[in-house]
Amino acid sequence: MTLKNYIGIIGALLVIAGGMMPMLHIPIIGNWNYWDLDTVLASIVYSLATLSLIAAASNKTGLLRFCGWTLLLVLAFTFGAVYFKVSNYFNFIPLKKLAAVAGRMIHYRWIGWALIASGAILMILFSGKNKKPQIH
Repeated sequence: MTLKNYIGIIGALLVIAGGMMPMLHIPIIGNWNYWDLDTVLASIVYSLATLSLIAAASNKTGLLRFCGWTLLLVLAFTFGAVYFKVSNYFNFIPLKKLAAVAGRMIHYRWIGWALIASGAILMILFSGKNKKPQIH
């Protein structure tokens, strides 16, 4: 195995670790990781991380790069969905100012987001290009 394979494996492990880290803190309820945010998106992320582990170990650079881009896309979608959910989480409260104050009590925990993004970026940048064999 080459250094690119090991960096791909490290990237996949970073994605798995980032999914287990807290990503959102809601008062009284506690910290939420990726699985608590949405089980379907978490299943997609963990499946892609597992697929990228296999791709890195078997030197499939195209598949590894695809998994990295797809993980970034799913992460951006999740962040947008969480942002809109947080901004509308307390709409059931009839007083708008009180609902806004309650919405500001929800905090992002950036370590999980950063680990997933950095793992996906490692997969993309260090996967390298497929070299075509030269025929003489």
